[in-house]
Amino acid sequence: MPRHAGARVREFTESRLASGAGELWEQGTRAAFLDAVGDGSLPEDAFDRWLVQDYLFVKGFTDFAALTAAKTPRPAQSVLIAGLSGLDDELDWFEAHAWARSLDRGVELHPACQRYVDFLISAAYSEPFPVLLAIFYGVEVAYTVAWGRLEARGPYAEFIERWTHEDFKAYVRYLLKLADEHPHPEQQARFNEVMRHERDFWRMTWEG
Repeated sequence: MPRHAGARVREFTESRLASGAGELWEQGTRAAFLDAVGDGSLPEDAFDRWLVQDYLFVKGFTDFAALTAAKTPRPAQSVLIAGLSGLDDELDWFEAHAWARSLDRGVELHPACQRYVDFLISAAYSEPFPVLLAIFYGVEVAYTVAWGRLEARGPYAEFIERWTHEDFKAYVRYLLKLADEHPHPEQQARFNEVMRHERDFWRMTWEG
C-alpha cells in the first residue's frame, strides 16, 4: 500500500473499535477483490457480481439505517437522517450503473449478503441505539478504509473515489464520534460481527 494511501485511513485504523477488532479489522477491510480493483485486473464477472450484490445490500442497509434513526434521540439523530438521503442517492447511482451494464437487479441475495442483511435488521429491532451506532459506523468505516487503501486510477477510479471522498470521510468521522459519545459494553462485539460479514462479503465477490 502506498504510504500516502496508508495515511488516508490511519485515523480510522487507530480508532477504538478498529483496534479492538484485532485481525477481524484487517479481514474486513482487505480482500483479493480490492487488490484486483486497485491494479485494474478485476474480472468483469466479479465486478458485476459485486455491483448487484452491493446494491441489494444497500437496500437492506437503508432499512437498518431508518430503524436506527428512529431509535436514536436528538440531536444525534440528525446525522443519521442525513445519511438516509445519501443512501437514496447511492441506490440511484447503483441503479444507473446496473442499467448501463444490462445487469439484472432482481436476482436473489447471495447467502453471504443475505446473512449480512439479516444480521443488520435483527440488530435494528433488538439492540439499543448505542450498539446500533457502532454497527452503523462499522459498515461505513469498513468501506471508506477498504477503498481508501487504493489509488483512484484505472477503470474503477469512480468507484474508489466514491467512498474516499472527503465528504464521506467526514460523515464516517461523525458516526465514530456518536458511538464514542454513547458507549455501551456490547459495541465492540457487534462491531466485530460487522467485520466478519464484511470479510465474507468480499470473499463472495471474488469467489462467487
